[in-house]
Amino acid sequence: MKTVVSVNEIDELEIKPQAELEQWKLLVKEEILSRWKYSTELYEVPCPVCNSEKNTHAFAKIGFNYVECNDCKAIFARTRPISSELNWWFTQSNSAQFWQKKLLGLSSESRKSQIVEPRAHWILDGISEYISKKDFKVTDISFFGGALVEVLANLSQNIQVTSSGVLANKETINSDRVTIDPLQAIDSPGILKKTDVLIAIDVLDRVRNIKSFMVDLEDVVNPGGVVFATCPVSSGFEIQSLWELSPSINPPDKLNLPSVQGLIDLFSGSEWEILELSTPGMFDIQSIKREMNKLKDVKWPRNLHALLDRIDKQGVEQFTEYLQAQRLSSFARIVIRKRSDKI
Repeated sequence: MKTVVSVNEIDELEIKPQAELEQWKLLVKEEILSRWKYSTELYEVPCPVCNSEKNTHAFAKIGFNYVECNDCKAIFARTRPISSELNWWFTQSNSAQFWQKKLLGLSSESRKSQIVEPRAHWILDGISEYISKKDFKVTDISFFGGALVEVLANLSQNIQVTSSGVLANKETINSDRVTIDPLQAIDSPGILKKTDVLIAIDVLDRVRNIKSFMVDLEDVVNPGGVVFATCPVSSGFEIQSLWELSPSINPPDKLNLPSVQGLIDLFSGSEWEILELSTPGMFDIQSIKREMNKLKDVKWPRNLHALLDRIDKQGVEQFTEYLQAQRLSSFARIVIRKRSDKI
């Protein structure tokens, strides 16, 4: 299992214009409280990683009750809207449309150069390393994956991609080598056509249950095929330090935050084998320092002040490399392969 260090993996929130980002956050809060505060269309879930019913209250955020799994240490929203409500949110809510039409447009150039293109190279390098056959199928179910599949198609003349994210038909993709075939709901991957490569950026944090989602994908990914996925992780330095104050936790887009060990345990003894598991996030330290400077009335742990108050640029780089090497950043990339000896 490979760990990659010093990769420029950037959170979407890091490159968004701040004024519009605050406007989006306000829209999210208002819409959640107006639609779900008194809703009866809510239900409780077990741990989405290990299915344990044992958990401890962690924090509340915009009406969502987050708990920590006592077994695998995932952080997740214990009570959440039913799948049809979440599908409406992801595709039709005012905040989702604002993100797609306003925020993505304003940050399109920086997003392409700092996020989309590095991820495309990561995927293409992985395909070259892990897929041996010449003719293979690629399916993308990422959120807002249009820019990624377009770059993939433009970088590799041999690649044909089916864009099947729930928002695929709402995006403009300028490539004749990309087929649009969107899922009707994020929790229905079992209806996808067979594929050799499946890309799931920002998906695992939104699904009802990661464990059952991966079981459904067993019927979609061909033996020897690979899945490229990303998600925030509860065991990361930023999440553990900021907890409910973390800007990375935004319900209902971030419902599931597995721990790194939870992901390892999830795939152990399953139909999948982990090829790569890294936490190449670059901005854990900056995010913590920003919140500490902004929220001066909060009594921050003394160890955070000791570590970060006088840290210089070289120290930030060295600390970031340490977090990456130990899988302690708060954003994970994972590559898993469907075992070919279990057909």
